[in-house]
Amino acid sequence: DDLLREAARIDLAAQDAYRALLSQVRTSDYLLTAAFILVDEARHLEVFLHRLRDLGVAEPEQEIRRRADANLREFRDRLLGYVAQGDWEAALFAQNVVLETMEYTVFRAHAPGADAVTRVVLEGVIKDERRHLGFGENDLGRRLVDNPTTRERLTHVRRDLDPLVLRTFESAQADLGVAEAVDQVVVDQPCR
Repeated sequence: DDLLREAARIDLAAQDAYRALLSQVRTSDYLLTAAFILVDEARHLEVFLHRLRDLGVAEPEQEIRRRADANLREFRDRLLGYVAQGDWEAALFAQNVVLETMEYTVFRAHAPGADAVTRVVLEGVIKDERRHLGFGENDLGRRLVDNPTTRERLTHVRRDLDPLVLRTFESAQADLGVAEAVDQVVVDQPCR
């Protein structure tokens, strides 16, 4: 159930970000995509909470908020700051590339060792997260072609977020007792 708590904490951060991004949408294409992604993230959280209850966690919502990683909260706050500043590219990069990659990596690392029901849940979520990530990559790719200076700015955003991402992974690995699982997931498991 520690894995599901971690998954739910990350999904809560993603939901917060998508709600904020929806307020800044500039095109109807992204509005529809972001709305569908937000629904995906809400569905993921609901399934994780249900699974935690099945595993005997009496109040999973409170447990998740209580155990939320400080680095993940700081990441979420910075992402929401990009939205508040109207920095669409930075917000999109942080949400649809960095945070979605975090979700994808954590879930993919833990799915093989999860119980059968949790593994099926995670495998479904992994497919959604890869689609979310692909949207961010595609949208930012188009923007980088149109405005090459955006790349340099996003490099600075990445450098700013990297320590939070790494500390979040270190904390998750320590909580879950899987020191090398995330490090090996890309090498050891083929993409599906």
